[in-house]
Amino acid sequence: MSSLVRPMNPFALVGGTVILPDRLLSDGMVLCRDGMIDFVGPAQQLSDGIGVVDCSDAYISPGFIDLHVHGGGNADFMDGTVDAVRTAMATHLRHGTTTIFPTTTTGTPAQILRMLDACREVSQASDLSHLAGVHLYGPFFAADKAGCHLATARRSPHTDEYQAYFDTGIVRIATCAAELPGAARFYQAAADLGCLITCGHSNANWTEMQAAFDKGMRHVDHFWCAMSSVSSLRQRFGVPMQASMSEFVLMNREMSTEVIADGKHLSNELLEFAFQMLTPQRLAW
Repeated sequence: MSSLVRPMNPFALVGGTVILPDRLLSDGMVLCRDGMIDFVGPAQQLSDGIGVVDCSDAYISPGFIDLHVHGGGNADFMDGTVDAVRTAMATHLRHGTTTIFPTTTTGTPAQILRMLDACREVSQASDLSHLAGVHLYGPFFAADKAGCHLATARRSPHTDEYQAYFDTGIVRIATCAAELPGAARFYQAAADLGCLITCGHSNANWTEMQAAFDKGMRHVDHFWCAMSSVSSLRQRFGVPMQASMSEFVLMNREMSTEVIADGKHLSNELLEFAFQMLTPQRLAW
């Protein structure tokens, strides 16, 4: 649809191709009552009083959930302003993202706190997509795995710093490189809050990943990008060569990960490999 439509309840999205878990349904319908989906199936006659949104020649999809996103619409969440947060959220909403987790990067504690405060303000009074929490992603990266983020602003986790972030009440996803000093305490603090705990921008080996897993870590950020490999661990530990983050994720069915599917970070065959090996149940993109 060319613009956002906010019909009154009850309403039906009619005539589009409905994306189901296992197939596409042409000329479908999604009926909503009281803010809940009441029916999904072939288009049918509707009773009076039900609003209709014509979705012919369009797809009807569940709203997208973005776990890892740094901005949009020429706004960066790390700008740390309400306007920037709202601009980025509105941009993603126009493209179907209905639940979003604004994501931090490396920066000073003051920058990160400003971003958290802005996100918290928007989450309390937003008419946009649902801001379900913040992904505390930077700054706890390994020095040799900073990727495109400012390496001079990365650091190991210290209790006073990350506790101030957690105390805002807005952090719902928490990332830390597993091999960093203090990572275990960070994971424990995040677990106590019920966060999704992730490992990213890390050169961790299997043993360090297992220790993180034992503390509640269940997700790895962007598979193959800014993460350890057998060859990078050989540089760190010598021989015998050691299993890396990718092997740990592939072997452990409780682990999930994500890929950057922009066609620039990973080749088509790597994307296909990740999809086949991990399946949609363990892979985000």
